[in-house]
Amino acid sequence: MNDKKTRIIPLGGKQEKEISLTPQATAAVGADELLIPYRKGDKMGFCKQDKTMVIPCKYENCNPFSEGLAAVTLNDKCGYIDRTGKLVIPYNWEFCGLFKDGLAKVEKKNKMGYINKSGIEVIPLIYDDVNDFIDGLAVVEKRGKYGFINKEGKAVIPIKYDGVTDFYNGVAYVGLNDEQFCIDKTGKKVPEPDDEEYFDGLTMVINDEDEKVGYKDEKGNMVIPYIYEWGHEFSEGLAAVCLDEAWGYIDTTGKVVIPFKYTEFVEDFEGGLALIELEMDLGYIDKNGTEFWED
Repeated sequence: MNDKKTRIIPLGGKQEKEISLTPQATAAVGADELLIPYRKGDKMGFCKQDKTMVIPCKYENCNPFSEGLAAVTLNDKCGYIDRTGKLVIPYNWEFCGLFKDGLAKVEKKNKMGYINKSGIEVIPLIYDDVNDFIDGLAVVEKRGKYGFINKEGKAVIPIKYDGVTDFYNGVAYVGLNDEQFCIDKTGKKVPEPDDEEYFDGLTMVINDEDEKVGYKDEKGNMVIPYIYEWGHEFSEGLAAVCLDEAWGYIDTTGKVVIPFKYTEFVEDFEGGLALIELEMDLGYIDKNGTEFWED
């Protein structure tokens, strides 16, 4: 098994950072227009892509909008606002994630579970950590062990593994007692898939000689040569890659579309935005490389 596929991924829930329209601004924002978290000093609000502010910078942190709601943090508590800036889920939580398929992961008193868009806890907060639902199942952690639950909160794969990946095409990698292997959605041990995982038609590959990273297509052609020190898989047409210890983003032809300037932390694009860290501060960029924070 190659390195890319056998990495047992940690849960990253707490890595996400959390976050009223005036009547004039409400009328000016289209229903499908991208609203972007914008940072002024140590406060955050939302702006349009031209940086016109539409929700004032009064929050301590924010998430982008997902399924019409955005998590915002005020006085160290998290809730959700709608696109008009109205608070629709009260500040009841210590952490709030993005809504996906009608559910969002939340944390209170160091325990995590899931709420629906009415703010109701539909899966109790009994876990030490949780992931988003993928392929109908979500990774959960209890006392250092991992398993999978369904959207009804039932543990369909026992919480006994030392590490896991999310499911992809019905298969997940798991670690148990120093052994790594694959399971299906019933928890049955299955052979490692022969097929590579392709994202936007490409998959990341590592050169055994110098451990440089490149990308090949589904026919096995090297589309982007082995020149990068590390990289992410493609997401929304762009991939984060590292060159000379700095991160930037390339498109599927290998063209650099966002310069190599980020030396600390970068995330994949989701909903047209990527979270990055620059000079110890977190902020968002769009696919043009526009940075949404005050200079």
